[in-house]
Amino acid sequence: MSLSRAVARLRYPAGSVTRSVSRPPTLRRAAPVFRVKRDQRRFLTVKHDPSLSYVPDVGAIVDKIRRCIPTANVGALHQQFYGLFRVLSEEGKDKPTAPPLREEEIHDALSVLAVSGRHHDLDMVVKILVDLPMLCGVEVGVKVYNVILRGLITNGNPQTIFNWLMNMPQKPKNMTPTLLQWHMFFEWCAESGLTKVLHHSVSKMHRSGRRPTIKTFEILFNALFDTGAPIKKIYDALDIMEHTSLTYDENFAKLLYDGFVKLGLADRAQELKDNYWKRFSKRSRTTDPKMIEWTESIEREAENKGIAAAVTLCKSLQRDGFRLAPHTLTLLIRHTHRLDHLRYAEAELHLKASIIQWAILISNAVRIGDLTGALSIYEESKSTGITPGTPLVHPLVNALCTTSSTLDDAAIDRALELYKDLAEAAPITQSKQELQPPPGRRHSSGPDANLYNILFRAFGASKNVKKYFPVALSLLEDMEARNVELDSPMAVSSLVIVVMRCASNFDDALKAYKRICKHPNAPRLDAKGYQAILHTLTQLSFGDHETLPSVWHYFEVVKDMQKAGVEITAPVYTILLRHLALLSAELPPEEHDALAAAVRRAHDHLTLDPSFTPDTVLWNQLMDSYQRVGLFAEAYRIWETLFITGRFNQASVAIIIDACGFANAWPMAAQVCLKLTKLGFQFNMRTWNTWIECMCRVGKLDDALKVVCLEMGKNQPNVVPDVNTVKVLLSFAARTNQQDEVMDRIKRYLPQLWHTLPTELDGYFIRERTTVVDPK
Repeated sequence: MSLSRAVARLRYPAGSVTRSVSRPPTLRRAAPVFRVKRDQRRFLTVKHDPSLSYVPDVGAIVDKIRRCIPTANVGALHQQFYGLFRVLSEEGKDKPTAPPLREEEIHDALSVLAVSGRHHDLDMVVKILVDLPMLCGVEVGVKVYNVILRGLITNGNPQTIFNWLMNMPQKPKNMTPTLLQWHMFFEWCAESGLTKVLHHSVSKMHRSGRRPTIKTFEILFNALFDTGAPIKKIYDALDIMEHTSLTYDENFAKLLYDGFVKLGLADRAQELKDNYWKRFSKRSRTTDPKMIEWTESIEREAENKGIAAAVTLCKSLQRDGFRLAPHTLTLLIRHTHRLDHLRYAEAELHLKASIIQWAILISNAVRIGDLTGALSIYEESKSTGITPGTPLVHPLVNALCTTSSTLDDAAIDRALELYKDLAEAAPITQSKQELQPPPGRRHSSGPDANLYNILFRAFGASKNVKKYFPVALSLLEDMEARNVELDSPMAVSSLVIVVMRCASNFDDALKAYKRICKHPNAPRLDAKGYQAILHTLTQLSFGDHETLPSVWHYFEVVKDMQKAGVEITAPVYTILLRHLALLSAELPPEEHDALAAAVRRAHDHLTLDPSFTPDTVLWNQLMDSYQRVGLFAEAYRIWETLFITGRFNQASVAIIIDACGFANAWPMAAQVCLKLTKLGFQFNMRTWNTWIECMCRVGKLDDALKVVCLEMGKNQPNVVPDVNTVKVLLSFAARTNQQDEVMDRIKRYLPQLWHTLPTELDGYFIRERTTVVDPK
């Protein structure tokens, strides 16, 4: 039986409700030595010191920024830049202002923020880049991005660096990361022994708009040889290389041979070299040094000086013997998304763009986040006679279904229109004759497995999944007619999700999952596929009788994972526990007992699983789930275990303090903090704010205000009260109409913070700020 018939036999279900959980997370902030000063009279009656008044003066703010940089005081740097943005925007309304900082000072500030490397630090980096001309009179360029990259490398988080480089095209100036920037990252990975990260990053870098070169693969293979990587990993890297347009290079062949000798595999060195020759020797390549120099100079001129200068260079090189060809257009528009650039090059050089150049424009537009522009380019390509093909359609469908800010019916329907264009351009009879792309072509002419996978994933994520169930069946039939196999585990899980979400109860959902996954033509699920299915199970809700996730059905899928030999990891449990925790704010009180029982059952499964040892992150999630469903005693027992074994972290502390606040257990909260203080444990920013919230929640607003004004972050340069701290205070002060008192204290004791606050906070309008005028 075909897979499409197997799915169809499940019948079109009556429909389920997928619960949308949108409870905002409780504020989780932070703090070290927490004792409140007992001299309350001094805090309440101290005379105002005029030196504390904060004058919103650009010079004063800039001076403070300069003092923050050498000490790497990130928290203060954030506050001062917010103040500077505010003052400059106000002054700019009246008259243009001279840039207050030098380029070198901005670079130093960006370096400090990048070295810190937290999400809000990088958000501030982007804000500075947006206003760079106003701040220092310089436009954003490669130089400033190099500074940021060096800072991120010093920070040492490879995922943060990779994400930054991949997202550069969507950051200020829409710059493609340079080859040098990628190689800076790769060389650091090699030096740090991060060969897995290096391997993955090389395979993905082309999505940033920069293609790997022979030098790129020299870095990768040298790292593999230096770390004694298994032979399979070396051949995997060669597979990545084969997906590029690189040609045979004798020096690289020698590197491969010498690398195997270095690993003590001299007997297999010639085998590797021969394999490399077999894969790459037949590819056409330009051997003329002059032609290589010309093509590189044209591409470099287009990227650095623009299309007009590059076209002029082409005309100049023609006099020296350079011959224009369709590939010349590729060199000219490889790093642009503008249609007028392609039109200009076509007209000036009398060349006609092919699907390759149109696909480059579309991919570049998608890469910088301009989906509307990409779709417009696609329509223009059709109007010029270009037949829709996978290179044109795939990036658009992917953007519509996976990177759109909101996946709605309109986006999915537009993706299906593109699929229809592609399917009609490559009829089924043609697709049957062309089961595989011809040698040298990376894309099929018609829909491929990857495209179907994207569409199935979109159907599963749609709010209106029943609408797309028959469409999914139709696409399955098309796949079989085109001899396209469902060869990806994620494609199978996406199809399962569509059918599960259309089921009428948990039993039907589980049956649908088993029928599809056990079909002989379906590839085996991997860890990601199983986790996607488990996540969907937690989201299902069927009428009034089955509103909670079914723990039994959930762990039936987990059992299948174990039987299939898929490793059980922390996410298998956190998916369920996190959802149960979030449901505590959504369900009526009469269902809280059932919710608490579900958390206990999940805990039982966790305890009885001999194949898995929970880590701190998972214990934290279980502790948080217990406290959110009202089982404070169970949450506290987990905390005590973590504390005694020394396995707690900042998140653990924030969770138990938050739990104490909601349980009105002030003595226990104080005991927790006292024990931590004796250990010398210092709260981070998030834990400080959680401590402040806990004090407010148990009725100690005045004490919380004193902690904020006098104690918070003492002897911690990177911890200072921020806007979130003020929000916590105001949210509780509003219950007793004490907002004015809170803001008066903030203004008196924390004038720099007060000045950086927005005009309105959660409905409370901060009074107009006054400026202290120097009598001189």
